[in-house]
Amino acid sequence: MMLAETGAVMSFSRIIEALRPLIEAHGGLIRIPNTMRDRLVSGFSTDTRTIRHGDCFIALKGENFDGNLYAKQAMEKGALLCIVSEPGVLTEAPFVCVQDTLAAYAAIARYYHSLCRTNGLRKTIAVTGSSGKTTVKDMTAHVLSKKFRTYATSGNHNNHIGVPYTLLHMPLDTECAVIEMGMNHAREIANLSDIAIPDWAIVTNIGTAHIGNLGSQDNIFAAKMEVTEHMDLRAGRLILPADDPYLGDFRRLPFIPQNVRYSSRCGHPDAELQASDIAESAENTCFTAHYQGEAAQVSLPMTGLHNVSDALLAMHAGLLMGMPLADCAAALADFVPGAMRSERVKIGNLTIIRDYYNANPEAMSAALAAMSTIADGAKKIAVLGNMNELGDFASARHKELGERCKMYADTAFFCGTNHADFAAGYGSSETAFAEQSALTDALLAALPDLTAQPACMLIKASRGMHMERVYDAVAEAMKHS
Repeated sequence: MMLAETGAVMSFSRIIEALRPLIEAHGGLIRIPNTMRDRLVSGFSTDTRTIRHGDCFIALKGENFDGNLYAKQAMEKGALLCIVSEPGVLTEAPFVCVQDTLAAYAAIARYYHSLCRTNGLRKTIAVTGSSGKTTVKDMTAHVLSKKFRTYATSGNHNNHIGVPYTLLHMPLDTECAVIEMGMNHAREIANLSDIAIPDWAIVTNIGTAHIGNLGSQDNIFAAKMEVTEHMDLRAGRLILPADDPYLGDFRRLPFIPQNVRYSSRCGHPDAELQASDIAESAENTCFTAHYQGEAAQVSLPMTGLHNVSDALLAMHAGLLMGMPLADCAAALADFVPGAMRSERVKIGNLTIIRDYYNANPEAMSAALAAMSTIADGAKKIAVLGNMNELGDFASARHKELGERCKMYADTAFFCGTNHADFAAGYGSSETAFAEQSALTDALLAALPDLTAQPACMLIKASRGMHMERVYDAVAEAMKHS
């Protein structure tokens, strides 16, 4: 069963217990009468716009915001307790004042996670990687939910604020928790792992996302491997794709080999879970999964070889949880990817692939290859925006993607800071624009000719490009064509 978010119920006294190390280490103030310490909060919130009666409000503070300014408003809207870093913002209401409210948020989440463990939480599985981690997280939760009460990260709650949010919205009776962990700098995954304390970890791949911040793939690999720092190296499991050049080398890994479990779609000899007879179509991808002498047919309602690798990682988690291979394979038949991730919309002659949740060079290449298969003979249109956080590598990577468009697309449109690099690789600057509005105008002008016959359009870029605006404009034009 897939579990929905709920509020974490905790007593004032347990919240104080969770925060005690911070208070003792850095000084703090507890302004809660002893007669109130058995009172329960029904959830935790950092946003007064969504706070519910009975919540505990945590006043986070950053460069451009100060939650302390809203503590009084939170109490007026029904908060029972506030965690603040400035004691003067409240007078009569019960509160705890700590030096760092973000650290308090993490400490309470870690404490609640431990309560879940004592209540039957069997495994916490962290999912990280350069690309595909949200899809793998969703696939893994989908497979496990067929047998276990499963809870997974929702939306984009995968950072230093999102992971505490995720844990503090986990039902107390969860059996399997699948927690996505994102990063763009070193030591961020280590901090997230310290909050969630994963039993197992899945790493999807080591690509070049955020290479501008980290400097090299070696550094990216090291940052992803931080997920193991708070795992039990004896009982833990590291679930990896053997086909990845970085992850397929035992010598690089912090785990002893017997605790590393590999899968492969390319026949890697170290993989205990294998895929063979892979067949892609416009509607799905079918393959045979092999594990410990057994075989099962998998029909995945997605296109792209990268999705086979993702599916194997998800199945592997189910297998290690004791699920039969046939059940893991069957579970994927009704998997539905999340919004803006390879999501298809058909309007008239045009099939649009909405895949603009995020982007990096590896994910862009995979999406272009998948579009070529999904098109199934129709005209192929690539609409690509900038990939962010590539630093000094940006120019070369965008040029490479432009070159790939010549292989996979019949026509292409580009926008963003690196539009000229896209164009240099593609060999034409006629449809490359610095501004998204100019791209949209050119695309709409060409749309009647492009869609006179069946066509398939991929829209993809980093999330900060807001390519949903392009989709909205195209969808509106198609509806009135």
